[in-house]
Amino acid sequence: MAWSVNDLASITETLTKALHTAVTSSPRYVATPFQFEVSGQMPAVSRTDGTDNVMSFYLLHVSRDPYWRNTPVVGQRGQPNISQPLSLNLSYLLTSYAKHWHMEQYLMSVALSYFHAHPIYKTGTEEFSITVEADSIEEMSRLWQAITVPIRLSAMFRVAVVFLDPARNPDPPVRTPVEVTVTVGTDLNTPPPVVPEPLLFELMFEEAFSVDPDAKVPGDIAKVPGDPVIVAGQSVRVRGLALDTADALTVFLGIPATATEWPLDPTARIFGTNASGTVGDADELLVRLPVGYAATPASGTVLSGTPLPGQYELRVGNLGSAFRSNALPITIAPCMTGINEIAPLPPVLAPDVTETYTVPVAGLIAGQTDVLLNDVVLAPANYVVDVATNSIALTLPSPVAFPPQTNVRVRVVVNGIEALPGWWITTP
Repeated sequence: MAWSVNDLASITETLTKALHTAVTSSPRYVATPFQFEVSGQMPAVSRTDGTDNVMSFYLLHVSRDPYWRNTPVVGQRGQPNISQPLSLNLSYLLTSYAKHWHMEQYLMSVALSYFHAHPIYKTGTEEFSITVEADSIEEMSRLWQAITVPIRLSAMFRVAVVFLDPARNPDPPVRTPVEVTVTVGTDLNTPPPVVPEPLLFELMFEEAFSVDPDAKVPGDIAKVPGDPVIVAGQSVRVRGLALDTADALTVFLGIPATATEWPLDPTARIFGTNASGTVGDADELLVRLPVGYAATPASGTVLSGTPLPGQYELRVGNLGSAFRSNALPITIAPCMTGINEIAPLPPVLAPDVTETYTVPVAGLIAGQTDVLLNDVVLAPANYVVDVATNSIALTLPSPVAFPPQTNVRVRVVVNGIEALPGWWITTP
């Protein structure tokens, strides 16, 4: 049965633990903790273990339960003894022993109150009830005479009904094998190993900052606004899965939500060396964009230059098949030349004799380029975009929106994509 036991000690352990919990939760213990013990040994032994306060919960007697004796527990018909558990009533003697009479009676009060409030116990393998037996003082006196120790404060408890699992007959012996037949063949039920298709997880970009030429505190550092971007000639690190397979030989740039795509030159792809420690690993690769910007050719043509600023997506695939991995968004920004490489410092533009500042910027698009000084948008009359020379000629508005001798950052936005931080202008 699901609620029978094969060891009566498990019942005793369950109840002694419950008594221990009852004492530690009692008001007197919570206010002033004291040493005590809840023992499953007989009273004569528990008095000699050196503990001042002892409760002995001793299994004194075991008897058959008369009501379950001939009642089938499993099924509707009587079964052989080996199929039916043994129904038992357990008689426990609870004794409270302490050096001070007040503590002795307090421990007994806690036990009686607890078992009165918790008469039924159900666990994974146990189900029984516990009640106080109505024994007379004469019966208890004869019991203590049998124990041959001085009588102490005590009470009898009945635990019922406890079902004890019947013993199982051992399996009959079998003949020792004298011969073995072995058959060897192909396991047709085992599928061949599956090679995973390439999968892209994330792109990792370089962070870009712009430092005021007169910066003296960290607050003068300006971070790139918006999402991470990449410029011509820069590299982006790609993390993924199965990047060393044939279906990941080519890196593609494409326009989102369209079929337009361009493969990168094979030299633009560099396998990672730090994820698994070997060149050509499956976890990581490096993609380096071409150095210069160029208008995109027809779809499917190898890119000779970095596409003009805009929103794109990156995939890996195989030119000889239709397979393409999942896409990761990538933003290409204009590049303030002379700043994103090693440049003379500080990066402050000087005006010519006509008070015109020339800002070198690659990746310009006529009619789609805006210029800002800090957060002030310049009017088109204050700057001229020269796509052929990759430069912008700008003049300060009149009146200037900044105090004299103030460093203001030149910001260039092409097709809605802002260039990495670069040049500064010091107002006159």
